[in-house]
Amino acid sequence: MREPRNPFRMRASEHIESEETFVRLFSPEALKVLPKDTPWDHPLVARSAPGGGKTSLLRIFTPASLSTVYSMQSHCRELYQLLRDLGVLNNDGPTVLGVLLSCSQGSYANLHDLGIDLALRRRLLLSLLNARITLACLHGASRLARLRHPEDLAQLEVVCPSAGPNSGSQEWPAPCTGRELFEWAEQLELSVCTALDSLAPLTQHTVRGHDSLVAFQMLAPESLLVNGRSVCSRILFMLDDIHRLAADQRRFLLETVVGARFRSPVWLSERFEALSTDELLSDGATEGRDFAGVVALEDHWRQGAGRAFERVLKDIADRRAARAAAPNIGAFADCLQDSLDGAEWQDKFRSAEDAIADRVRSRAGGRGRYAEWLSACEAMAGTPRERAVAWRRVEILIEREERKTQESFDFTLGTDELERRDDSAVRAAAELFLCRELKAPYYYGMSRLSAMASCNIEQFLVLAGDLFEEAAATALLGQPAFLSPEQQERILRNAIGRTWRTVPQTIRHGPDVQAFIESIGRFAREVTYQPNAPYAPGVTGIAILMEDRERLRDPGLREANPDLDRAGRVIASAIANNLLEVTLNRVCKGQRWMLLNLNRMLCVHFGLPLQYGGWREKGLKELVRFLDRTDSPTRKGGLFT
Repeated sequence: MREPRNPFRMRASEHIESEETFVRLFSPEALKVLPKDTPWDHPLVARSAPGGGKTSLLRIFTPASLSTVYSMQSHCRELYQLLRDLGVLNNDGPTVLGVLLSCSQGSYANLHDLGIDLALRRRLLLSLLNARITLACLHGASRLARLRHPEDLAQLEVVCPSAGPNSGSQEWPAPCTGRELFEWAEQLELSVCTALDSLAPLTQHTVRGHDSLVAFQMLAPESLLVNGRSVCSRILFMLDDIHRLAADQRRFLLETVVGARFRSPVWLSERFEALSTDELLSDGATEGRDFAGVVALEDHWRQGAGRAFERVLKDIADRRAARAAAPNIGAFADCLQDSLDGAEWQDKFRSAEDAIADRVRSRAGGRGRYAEWLSACEAMAGTPRERAVAWRRVEILIEREERKTQESFDFTLGTDELERRDDSAVRAAAELFLCRELKAPYYYGMSRLSAMASCNIEQFLVLAGDLFEEAAATALLGQPAFLSPEQQERILRNAIGRTWRTVPQTIRHGPDVQAFIESIGRFAREVTYQPNAPYAPGVTGIAILMEDRERLRDPGLREANPDLDRAGRVIASAIANNLLEVTLNRVCKGQRWMLLNLNRMLCVHFGLPLQYGGWREKGLKELVRFLDRTDSPTRKGGLFT
């Protein structure tokens, strides 16, 4: 098979047709989002913004993927071992029959629009799901049993599970052969689709439908036999993209799956956009108040300051770089220069060091109070960049000292006091300020690229894909595939700009969301670049009181106040699309806050640091005013404009 020129462009897993390619590109680290205890005991709901990796996580458990991992175990040892640890592979091959059904395909949502009563619409939905789950299960069972599908289905024996309710259920044809069950499911699917296309009125007498998800209950390991032996030890049912269902269908399906307690595990995936404003602004979106197992993928990766996610991205990037047709490219990170200490920047940093040192001495005013701080900078060893940053740190600290309103004795501040105040936040702010002053690149290197992804895999692939494209082009010309910090920042800013311009057209309430975020970005930029760096390394978000968050969630208050309703809908849409990152119950100043941090990609757009921590509180009235601020100077600008 011909290798792709740029594997980073292969994003949605459903568009990667080759199982070998999918398995080679799949990062074993992604399996670590599953609960540490057994994931088989209760329903699991995976939620994320678009591109969070939900479909890939489900697909790896399908028979085709598991069989490919088993046959390629010498090439994917870590993935093979992790799947063994989960009990889905053993020495003989796959032990789990993963049945994956996408709700983005088919006619599910169309059933909701039929002019019939709710009960009949739901029975038709259950019928269609039963038919397609059964067909997908038979296809997977054929794969595990090494049968031709559907030609050899007569060799598959389907019996009723020993503990199944109403073993002779009228909704289920077993005992029968696999071929007979296949024909039953096909006919059931056809009857529902015919009802959809029919111009005649539908009633429960013309098309009754099913009253339960009988396929989940009756399809069990002991009910699928070839030569008297089960084709698997466990069946895993997976429904992908349930956000594509109508809202009523989605709620009904979730309630049915959770309430039924099926013998086999059922996993579901959906985008956050399916949740209501109330749900998105509550801890239920990520903590699963109603469902035993809710995995919010972005939230999982944010734990541990994102270090686990950086490892995932590095693994994904290296796997894709290894599949590229471009020559002389090894590890992806090797294509990215991660330092400004090269010769091309040394003269600029030396000039900056001299200029900043002169400013600091002038600000100190010749007083002995800062003499030891100045001496420490003058004696500092290191590269020109390191010395320039050191002077910039002292400039920030002196500015803070001089802005103090209370009278203080003019005692000399020693180097121990300098070390106490010169923390990592001040150092980060000094680097950001220096890059802005010199118009030097700031957004470059693998670590910062990982931060820009905001725990979303597709977002990383978009950015890394543009970087790899230029690196691959350079390699094809016979030159080193090595991008300078300037090249990286230019490419990244262009990619982010393209994405930002699509917001009004691609997400719900897009124009309002863009105006709201631009207002946050402008405000954050103004506060970040104050000379004393009061919220070092910078402000990248806002916060509202948890009481105000409750007001945004209250349907009655929103109905009575259109501005409040608009603000709630806009914030919910921004959260659903990973443009704002939420942290609940942050305690500060004796009060509890809901933090709304900008997506790190947007921090690049607005020229802000990539670290978390800096935020400012806002009231609901100011949030509403943010919606109407469309004259932001950052609309076309960024870090250096």
